[in-house]
Amino acid sequence: MTRPNRRPLVIPALLAVLALPMFLIAQDAPRPPTTFLGLSLSSYLVSDKVFEEVYGGAGAMRGLVFTQRLVGAANFALDAALDFRSYAKTGASTLSQVEARLRIKPISLGLEGSLTRGIAILWMGLGLDLTSYAEESELQNTTGSTFGFHVAGGLALQPVRSFPLRIKLHLRWTKAGAMVNEIPVELGGPEYGLALLYGFRLF
Repeated sequence: MTRPNRRPLVIPALLAVLALPMFLIAQDAPRPPTTFLGLSLSSYLVSDKVFEEVYGGAGAMRGLVFTQRLVGAANFALDAALDFRSYAKTGASTLSQVEARLRIKPISLGLEGSLTRGIAILWMGLGLDLTSYAEESELQNTTGSTFGFHVAGGLALQPVRSFPLRIKLHLRWTKAGAMVNEIPVELGGPEYGLALLYGFRLF
């Protein structure tokens, strides 16, 4: 009776033992964040000439920013982006000099594609906007909302790769046409600024 040859089983068993610590380390390694939430501050210019005459140049736009990873492969990623922003500025009518106050509040939903190189993340995006507006003065109050779109891009920096805090620089152009008192106006315009985001895994 011949004895079974167990040598073919030795090498696979040895490889399995050697690979076990690497497998455990991989299991314990933290997964990168896929969700980012933060605050933004930017300069916004309403491009309509009538509003520019009444309210002057650009004003501050503050917002809440949320992004969620949809697809990620190597250094490329596709995210869904949702943000709520608010703009308010006081001016005066060019004829009567009556004080007026303009409020614009866009809600934006879009897609952002990004490419990561070290601590730098280049990104571009586009999306749709629902923009509500209100103009208040002693003469008349006007409110309404309109749909529009935007294109955006910029650079995000994550100085410490192991700590998910990002500084996101952006340049955005918005198109938001509306009818105010039966007069066509453009509430969109150029915007540039930054956001401070913290990352975690929501899904």
